[in-house]
Amino acid sequence: MSQDKRRHTRVEAGFEAYVTVGDVVMPVRTRNLSLKGALLAGCGDCAEGTRCELHLPLSAGVRIVVDGVIRRTKGDEAAMAFTEMDDVSFTFLHRLVQLNAPDPEAIDDELLEIFEKF
Repeated sequence: MSQDKRRHTRVEAGFEAYVTVGDVVMPVRTRNLSLKGALLAGCGDCAEGTRCELHLPLSAGVRIVVDGVIRRTKGDEAAMAFTEMDDVSFTFLHRLVQLNAPDPEAIDDELLEIFEKF
């Protein structure tokens, strides 16, 4: 078993996005995504513990919007843990991760694990 303690599939995903912290808007690029978080490049001004909102435009008028908190930073990268999103954003995020995953069925299994905790 690897030393990687992640329980959720992360997919490589280099999407242009932006993070808002209060009134400050920062352009970022996703390095990877999961159902529970994202690794963001270009977020050098993000501090651990900061509450923020990730906006990931998918097409004209369609975007994923997720509330979260910065869990760790290193250089210009920040790991964001998702804390809240609406149903539409979750549906798009789920599908986006599933379409980019090497094992799409595993994403549904992970989703069931998340819901079983509630």
